[in-house]
Amino acid sequence: MTKYQIGDRVTVKDATSLFHTRTQAFVRGHTGVVVEYRPEWVIPEDEAWDRLENGRTEPFYVVRFLQTDLWDPYTGFDVDTLETECSERWLAPAKDEA
Repeated sequence: MTKYQIGDRVTVKDATSLFHTRTQAFVRGHTGVVVEYRPEWVIPEDEAWDRLENGRTEPFYVVRFLQTDLWDPYTGFDVDTLETECSERWLAPAKDEA
C-alpha cells in the first residue's frame, strides 16, 4: 500500500535542503497531482555518494503541476503542465481549497 494514490492532490513541502535532492526549488510550496508511483529507490543523498547497494530507500512519486501555478506570469497555454519526481518525504496531502 502506498501513501499516495494516482490522482491524489499533494503539496511539495517548502523546505530548504543542505544537500543534493531531486526536489526542484520551483515546485516547493506548490500543489500538484500524483500521476505515477515509483517503488522505493535509494534517496538522492545516498545516491550522490554512490551508496546504491546499501543506501537508505524511500518511495518516489511523479507529480504533475499546471505551469500557470508554478510561474507568475506564465504566458503559455493554461493547460501546459510539468511533471517531476518527488520523494515521499517531500510531499504532504493537499489542503482542500473549498
